[in-house]
Amino acid sequence: MTQPSTIFITGGTGFIGAHVVAQTLKAGHRALLSVRREAQIPQLRSRLAAAGVSPELELEHPSQLSFAILPDITDQDSLRSALLSNPHHPVDFVFHIASPMPGKGTDFSTDYARPAVAGTTALLAAAASIPSIKRVIIVSSALALMPLGGLSTPGLRVTEGANPSLSVPAIDDDEGWDGIFRPLGDGAHGAKYSASKILAHRATLTWAQEHKPKFKLVTLHPAFVLGRDLAQAADKEQGMATVNGGFVASLKAAEKKPHIPSSFVDVRDVALAHLRSIDAKLGEEGGGVTEYLLESKPGVTWKDVVGFVKDKYPQVDVKLTGPFDEPFSSDTSRAEKDLGIKWHGMQEIVGSVLDQQIALGKL
Repeated sequence: MTQPSTIFITGGTGFIGAHVVAQTLKAGHRALLSVRREAQIPQLRSRLAAAGVSPELELEHPSQLSFAILPDITDQDSLRSALLSNPHHPVDFVFHIASPMPGKGTDFSTDYARPAVAGTTALLAAAASIPSIKRVIIVSSALALMPLGGLSTPGLRVTEGANPSLSVPAIDDDEGWDGIFRPLGDGAHGAKYSASKILAHRATLTWAQEHKPKFKLVTLHPAFVLGRDLAQAADKEQGMATVNGGFVASLKAAEKKPHIPSSFVDVRDVALAHLRSIDAKLGEEGGGVTEYLLESKPGVTWKDVVGFVKDKYPQVDVKLTGPFDEPFSSDTSRAEKDLGIKWHGMQEIVGSVLDQQIALGKL
């Protein structure tokens, strides 16, 4: 493992982000966390405590955890100030996790595309002006490497390097986007989220080719992320606002079609991929961008999931019956080779979700 470093982290209050922060601190690194509002700091502390990180961390190791208030993640000057806010420990690495989530707005350009694209390019530009930064690791999605609507293609195989070949309208062509989403209605959050991921990753690749930064650039592309929710662990009144909610809703759905594919990855593996990306030997493909697809053993179907849940969790009222389409699968060979990740299997992933919900009385 690399020597303790200072890591700037956006999106640390989210589902994936809280796990990333916890693993970062447990590994002995210093974490400089951006938050939109000061009121989010106590929330994050409680989630770290739920992950086994001492709530007295700032008193015991005041240099290991610090915060920067960043109301607008698309503001390059504010980002640069946040990156420079701990002068005693210059930032070595950046973990960029913050991104618009499905259901947080209805207008595609305003609520999805522009924040995702502008937030990423502003961060890259700010990081490029700081010589101490060695690598920037960005959380994208497997959705960024498949055609828009690809989730409905049974057996789709997702590979790195696919984004430049995907056909998408120009980001400024609002009428083009309206033409895509209008038939789906205002509730087309999944489609809008997918499109924002395609555009944000395209912008990352384009930026890297144009600016050729001195730092190495890594993008992580997880499948559907499941696992223990630290927000619920810290506040038992919290609902299932993550992909966990879609997973449980799928099990209990009276209709035959699940809400999400059975292409899963454990949130712990996604967090570990961030830290392993610090040390990984990286190539120069993709204009200096190294992409890693993250998915637990491909080939798991909803039939497998339903069979496991009915056998091991008979108290869960499973209504989903099928038949089920073959899920998409990701070529994870690069992540396995470079990052050395041993994926949590379907039973561990599903068990971690259901064990928590049962303990909380949600099932």
